[in-house]
Amino acid sequence: MNRRSFLATTAAATAAMGTPMILRAQPKEYVLGASLPLTGPFATAGQLVAPAFAMAAKLFNDEGGVAGVPIRFVTEDSGYVPQNALNNYQRALASEGKNMIGYFADSTGAMKLIAPELKGENARIMGSTSFASELADPATHPYQYLSGPTYQSQFDILLQNIKNEGGQKVAFIFSNTEFGRDPIEHGRKTAEELGLEVVLEESTKAEGADIPTHVTKLAQSGADHCILQGYVTGVWPQLIGGARQFGLPVKFKGTFWGMEKLIADRITAEAGPFLAGYEGVMPYRYFYDREEAPRYQQYAELSKQMFAGTPLENYMSTWAIQTMCGLEIAMKAFRDTAEAGLELTPDNIAEKLAGISDWDSGGFFGGPVSMENNAIGTGRVYGYNPEDGLFTPKSDWFTV
Repeated sequence: MNRRSFLATTAAATAAMGTPMILRAQPKEYVLGASLPLTGPFATAGQLVAPAFAMAAKLFNDEGGVAGVPIRFVTEDSGYVPQNALNNYQRALASEGKNMIGYFADSTGAMKLIAPELKGENARIMGSTSFASELADPATHPYQYLSGPTYQSQFDILLQNIKNEGGQKVAFIFSNTEFGRDPIEHGRKTAEELGLEVVLEESTKAEGADIPTHVTKLAQSGADHCILQGYVTGVWPQLIGGARQFGLPVKFKGTFWGMEKLIADRITAEAGPFLAGYEGVMPYRYFYDREEAPRYQQYAELSKQMFAGTPLENYMSTWAIQTMCGLEIAMKAFRDTAEAGLELTPDNIAEKLAGISDWDSGGFFGGPVSMENNAIGTGRVYGYNPEDGLFTPKSDWFTV
């Protein structure tokens, strides 16, 4: 009997008994490591995401961990420096050994820097905050996955939405970073296929952009819609504010990192309601939209217990939701591997993760979703209302 036949026979026997059996001796605990930007330019995001790991640890372990084995989370500060994230990963490998079955990175740069390390004994399944399109390729990144749609898929969703709204001329304004440039060429091709004319492709600084110059070019382009890409704070609302001062009727749309309620609320409080009508793509429901999201309801109960007296008691940021989704995907892959009677090796876990199909996520998405090329190409367009401070749905769910 060869190894594949043996594993299949063992898994079948395990299923018949109704309890998972892992081939090698189970450790006392499993470990999932993480690098977060607790300091540096994105410290605000890192500090809002960090509590998600505490919540995940309690929730997952209360549910029995992985085949009855508890999971411990080990997080370190990266300062949003990829080399620091790589150092953290290598240090976690050295200290935790085979007990560490997964890792969570804090950026596209970290994912790309660590990717060559994911070989042999150093390989681990790895999620992150990134939606970088190049990572959604099992042939080149077999152990890395995205917890939603790539930036290219997000552009597909927005462009289809623009087409559905009767738009004709589109502008792309993006930061002069890899993050910003990621979906631009793909977006140009998608727009052409949909019969939309791309009338402007404008690159800006990621911080300290020359807003009047960029707004002038947008006005001259005649665009009726403008997609903003590659920003988290700062430039994207400044561009919208500048356009409104200029009197431009152009409709602005953003991708995931421009869709955080906390940022939109702060801008509204400081500068007025000029974000009225702003829309963008979100892979997930917002935390307050949990009537049909039982997993969110569990998070809400835990938040009241664990974060009482803090802003996190009643609201989970989109950034934390993305992290929780990534951790839920990893846990599903871990548990599916264990329930099949397989060792929790990187190859076995990666195979189960890639095979996730028609998954009921508990409400993150609009319905059951599947992994395709280690990503989930689903999202919905939401719009911001400064009066109540809520992003609400403006489209059905798209799957691309």
